[in-house]
Amino acid sequence: MTITLRPMQEAEFPAYRDYFIVDYAEEIAVNFGHTLAKSQARAVQELAEDLPQTVNTPDNFLMCIERDEQETVGYLWYKMLEQGTAIFILDFVVFTEHRGRGYGQASLLALQVQVAKMGIEQIKLRVAFANKRALSLYEKLGFRITGYNMLKMIE
Repeated sequence: MTITLRPMQEAEFPAYRDYFIVDYAEEIAVNFGHTLAKSQARAVQELAEDLPQTVNTPDNFLMCIERDEQETVGYLWYKMLEQGTAIFILDFVVFTEHRGRGYGQASLLALQVQVAKMGIEQIKLRVAFANKRALSLYEKLGFRITGYNMLKMIE
C-alpha cells in the first residue's frame, strides 16, 4: 500500500467543502448541543472565514490522501503556525469505506515525513472527546494530550 498526500486542486474543493460542512456540522451538534441547522450555518461560516481563498489561502494546506496514486481515500487540512515551526491539523478524514486498512496511520506518517523536510518541529491537533478511534490512533503514533476543552450549557 502506498499513500500519497498531494495538494488539492481548485476543482476538487467543492467536493471537500460539501463533505466538510456535513461532517463538521454533525460534530458541532454533538459536542455543543446545537441544532443541526444552526450547526450547519456555523460550519459554512467558519469554513468561509478560515479558507477565504479556498485551496490558495495562505499558510493553509489542503491535501488529498491517495491510495496507490489513483484513488482519493480521504482529506487532510493543516495550517502553518509559529513562524513555520509547527502545524495544526484542522481536518483529517479517511472515508468510511476505507477505514480499518491502515490508511489513517500511513497518512499521518507520510505527513510527518513531509513536514519534517520543511523544518516543522511539532504537529498539533484537536480530537473530539467522543472520537475514541481517532484518539487511539493519535496516541499510537506518539501524540500526547496537552489539555481539555470543556463546555457548560447555560439554560
